[in-house]
Amino acid sequence: MKVQEVLENYNSLKASITIVEGEIQELENEILDCKSSNLDGMPKAKGFTSSNIENFIAEKQEKIEKKRWYIKRTEMKLKIVEDLVKTLKKYNQDIIEMKYYQMMSIEEIATKKDRGYGAIQKTIDRSIKIMQREYNKNKMS
Repeated sequence: MKVQEVLENYNSLKASITIVEGEIQELENEILDCKSSNLDGMPKAKGFTSSNIENFIAEKQEKIEKKRWYIKRTEMKLKIVEDLVKTLKKYNQDIIEMKYYQMMSIEEIATKKDRGYGAIQKTIDRSIKIMQREYNKNKMS
């Protein structure tokens, strides 16, 4: 995992989780609608033909599982990055939160923190390197 990529896409990933949760709800509603209808399998000499409704439900449930897996994986990435941010010194945490969570520009952060543009950019770069190193070190263990 690249820490910087996850940070840069933090809000997009949060939004995508919400969207996928909505898609799951729609799929579950479709399944409920199908379950309320009659089964359409036909008896045959050697058993039953597969039901279109049962096949439809199985397909939708498979899609739901894939979407839940995506949510779980994405939430794990976000949690790892959030935990890494928490390992930083308070000043660095604040700057990373402003830049990537609140989507403030470096100029806005520099004004708010009463620091130079270069100092803020350096803090961000250094913090990301520290977090990436920490992630890589813990991943190897």
